[in-house]
Amino acid sequence: MGKSLWRSAGLLLTAIGMQAYAQDHAAHLAQAAEQAQSLQGQTAAGRIADIPVQDQSGRPLHFHRDLVQGRLVAINFVFTRCTTVCPLLGARFAQIQKRLGDDADRIALISVSIDPVNDTPQELARWSRAFGAAPGWSLVTGTRADIDQLARSLGASAADPASHVPLVLLIDERGKPRPWQRLDGLADAAVLTTALREAVARPAE
Repeated sequence: MGKSLWRSAGLLLTAIGMQAYAQDHAAHLAQAAEQAQSLQGQTAAGRIADIPVQDQSGRPLHFHRDLVQGRLVAINFVFTRCTTVCPLLGARFAQIQKRLGDDADRIALISVSIDPVNDTPQELARWSRAFGAAPGWSLVTGTRADIDQLARSLGASAADPASHVPLVLLIDERGKPRPWQRLDGLADAAVLTTALREAVARPAE
């Protein structure tokens, strides 16, 4: 076989591989979106594990008492090596921050890494900068055992990062605890922003 034929064959195989990857990628996103949509709605408030974490600046914190207690927060679950749903979740939080405008100071955004072995504070900082994260959006990591405990307390799972459901969990602890609200994290940014604005506008009980 001549060089030109080898080259053509190589290009064809590359194109086939890229098409297969794109199809798998689209299928994964579609499945994740379907799962998130099916789990939307209210769920009873639970007891949040107050585990030690580090944010993207390396600051040591306790998750509940320092980031959630007495606040209105929106939480999602990500990992920086993810190439499917996590970039979309990061983009949504960045878009929400911009859309909220003056209301952004009234709700905290938190991204919990479900791959804490690889997601150091430095990696989280790099990842968040790629989306233009502003103050008010904390990205946290910790030990594997602690993150597993935290995820379970929030009704999620960190056992298999690649198959996690792209939900946003809205928790309001400004007064009497309210039921938690689960939102589709892949929904349009305008839809998510509206839901968060409605939560901001509700008076504390």
